[in-house]
Amino acid sequence: MSFMIPPSLDSEMLESRISDFYNSLQPGQLLESLFDSIPGAYYFVKDRESHFMAGSLSFAKTLGETSVEAILGKTDYDFSPDFLADAFYADDQRVVRTGKGIFNKIELVPSADGSLDWLCTTKVPLFDAKGATVGLAGVARVIRDHDAVYADHPEMHRIVNHVRQYYREKLSIADLAEVAGISVSSQERLFKKTFGLTPLMYLRKTRLNAACKLLRSTKVGLSEIPVQCGFNDQTSMTRAFRQELKITPLKYRRSFSEAPKKRSNGASAVVLRS
Repeated sequence: MSFMIPPSLDSEMLESRISDFYNSLQPGQLLESLFDSIPGAYYFVKDRESHFMAGSLSFAKTLGETSVEAILGKTDYDFSPDFLADAFYADDQRVVRTGKGIFNKIELVPSADGSLDWLCTTKVPLFDAKGATVGLAGVARVIRDHDAVYADHPEMHRIVNHVRQYYREKLSIADLAEVAGISVSSQERLFKKTFGLTPLMYLRKTRLNAACKLLRSTKVGLSEIPVQCGFNDQTSMTRAFRQELKITPLKYRRSFSEAPKKRSNGASAVVLRS
């Protein structure tokens, strides 16, 4: 069986053909659908002010939405607690300001089940026809047990998975060390080396993220949220909120119920913290 080989296109015809081709496509058929077919990989686009302009459906689902349209025009502050969104926004603005990308950064991001995932994220600037930075595109992938991050220390992956499954229950640092089969001191050292924070900080951030999600999107009572998120009581949850977010749980909830439009603007709500 023979086929007619299509002729190559000259430069003028090629430019016209490419333009016609892209203009004929329905939205969401290129990178968005491609990334949806890759397990654990996500794609997003933001404008200069870090509003979401596009993304894969898989990415939207990590934010708790069922469609890409639901995230458009919003920012990370609409879906993540400030202690996470501050870092995302700072990186976005660094890319926009410098016109240089950030490659393979390991960071904590919210997952659809309310816990946190370790992702490897890359962000690159997007330029207009005159060379000005108009936004950024990003790709992220969940770090798997075969990745270099865990290759030398698979016990770290066991701890991460255990926290993801059981953060709602009473966990101690000794419990996590036992799951990994290492001493508490070794766990502390390896966690700082691998992720740049202690096991206790990781557990607290996971619980805080879950609590923030309930405060943003539900009417669950303040006394019930600590029970669902693994805090000892409401006092310990409030203490964690003050330490990480510099705000009480009640004020955090009110910031979403009273001023959603302001928060969706992203930049107006940002207070960067080290």
